[in-house]
Amino acid sequence: MIVLTPERMAKYDGYAINTWGMPSDVLMENAGRSTYRLTKERYLAGKKRVAIFCGRGNNGGDGFVIGRYALRDGFQTRTFLLCKVSDLKGDAALNMGLYRAIGGEVVECPDRPRSIKEGIRDADIIFDAIFGTGLSKPVGGVEKKVIDEINASGKPVIAVDIPSGIDGRTGNPLGHAVRATHTFTYGYPKIGQILQPGAYHTGRLTVIDISIPSYIEHKVGFDGRVVEGSMIRDFLKERLPWDHKGTFGHVAVIAGSPGKTGAAIMTSLAALKIGAGLVTLLIPASLNAIAASKLTEVMTHPVNDKGNGYFSLSAYKEIADFVSDKDIIVMGPGLSQEPETTALVRKLYQTINKPFVIDADGINAFQGHTAIIKRSKRKAIFTPHPGELSRLTGMTPKEINNDRIGVGLRFVYDTGANLILKGARTVFFSDKGELYINPTGNPALAKGGSGDILTGFIGGILSQGYTAIEASIMGAYLHGYIADTWIERNTNMDLLAGDLLSGIGEALRDIRDGEDRIYIEKSL
Repeated sequence: MIVLTPERMAKYDGYAINTWGMPSDVLMENAGRSTYRLTKERYLAGKKRVAIFCGRGNNGGDGFVIGRYALRDGFQTRTFLLCKVSDLKGDAALNMGLYRAIGGEVVECPDRPRSIKEGIRDADIIFDAIFGTGLSKPVGGVEKKVIDEINASGKPVIAVDIPSGIDGRTGNPLGHAVRATHTFTYGYPKIGQILQPGAYHTGRLTVIDISIPSYIEHKVGFDGRVVEGSMIRDFLKERLPWDHKGTFGHVAVIAGSPGKTGAAIMTSLAALKIGAGLVTLLIPASLNAIAASKLTEVMTHPVNDKGNGYFSLSAYKEIADFVSDKDIIVMGPGLSQEPETTALVRKLYQTINKPFVIDADGINAFQGHTAIIKRSKRKAIFTPHPGELSRLTGMTPKEINNDRIGVGLRFVYDTGANLILKGARTVFFSDKGELYINPTGNPALAKGGSGDILTGFIGGILSQGYTAIEASIMGAYLHGYIADTWIERNTNMDLLAGDLLSGIGEALRDIRDGEDRIYIEKSL
């Protein structure tokens, strides 16, 4: 599903109005009418009293359309305007007038806090039509007070287009933001509704068709895609009766150091479980007995380590020779940041012309050496969390999370690598700058080892002949989907990273058979 920034959505609206000839008041009517209809079907049974909070812009105009239909159907409807009536312009003023014309009550409440509290207290359901997707400054004044009162009410809240106070580009609250039960957005989902914490404030998300023609996507462009089960379904390759283990590739995993053999083991198992034909774990010789005792189907190759359990630069030739006939190299989980180990990582990356999946300490090895990534021109996927990416960019994790899309795009433009930026939400950037947002996953994954499983998934999928884009999207989607299935039967506290391996088959069956869960609903 295509996803847009607010700026791009404004261009879509402009194209529909100015080029295609659709009147702007028709777009507003379509948006408000459909929001009301869907809300009535799902939330208004047995309800009597509706409160609508409208701002001064087009979002407020949508609210007046909703109010008109609610009033028509006999609901006790009160509309609270957070500005003066004289402040309304254009389509918003038009629809306020139509609402008033059929007897609708408009309460001007910039200076009437008591009216606000009473309106929220008496309502069975609340519509938030205060701010739209174009908000870019912190919320203050009467809007802040109303948002706080709405959030404290415990009432069902329907957000019109976007929860008021959420930055439509980043998902960050601009000081204060409505926590909606359900958000009905128009035309296309916005990036700020998909990224966290915007997704948390959005609640359930439904995209309403407001009659913008789809060919506009090619005329005006788009900003990215939200991954859906149908996309994974289209990627899945048929396994033919004569296929063999060689068909599905051989993954070499270079991982492990004292105290971190678990990362190496989990990564290797994940690559095999997701479908790689063969997996060999290259591990420091001193640790091989530990790995071999835990692994049956995964092969191990003990690498000379001078007896200290760490990879050293002197092992370069041994490793290079061994991986020369392997299909994919996964490097980094549990490696350590020992100077000789990090130097080895960089040398292997520069000199071995293979597809790489780089994670954890493999990423840390490029701190201060990011030029190597661009210069080497490898077909590589880097899989950092914000802390790891901060070491390569010089930014803090907070700065990265405040602009996950912008930071990710700059990284791929600067390095030429593919990037999976883990977190809530995990986002993938192709080496050409294409953006994919993964909607799956939950806090159950916030546990050591989850990232190692994801790295193994990606390497194992890549070895089967999938592209970097396909492997990254599939790996992240399945990883989160399994965790989402887990919490339906358990909790978001008790998942261990290894539990993810047992859910692969069910997740793939769900997706293959079209029975997977829907994360974003589309409605006419």
